[in-house]
Amino acid sequence: MLDSRVIIKYALLHLAELAVVILLVIVTSQYVAVPRWLAFATPSVWAAKDIALFPMVWRSYVSGDNDPLRQLIGLEAIVVDGLDPVGYVRVRGELWRAEARSPQSYAKRGDRTRVVDVRRTTLIVERGDSD
Repeated sequence: MLDSRVIIKYALLHLAELAVVILLVIVTSQYVAVPRWLAFATPSVWAAKDIALFPMVWRSYVSGDNDPLRQLIGLEAIVVDGLDPVGYVRVRGELWRAEARSPQSYAKRGDRTRVVDVRRTTLIVERGDSD
């Protein structure tokens, strides 16, 4: 979720980077004849680049649950090896060890289930209402 903390985090990190670019332009202009327009254009283009890239990268600045396995919660899982109560499911083309949440969630090969939790590297799944 995009909020002000994400924008501030992004801005602070990139302002520090922009300060280094400005410092390099200043130091370079002391030793090399840099046209004035280039001295102003370089940091301006650098800042424009950061602004243009923000919509594509802001999600990586969101803090929160850093466990990538938690992102699997809510996804559909196809049973590969029966869940009675432990077996294997396929989620997004990857094979995962899974455990049925309850005896009502036991499933056979080919059944569709949904990931409801993650315990270490085991997915906790339950059968959908349509099964």
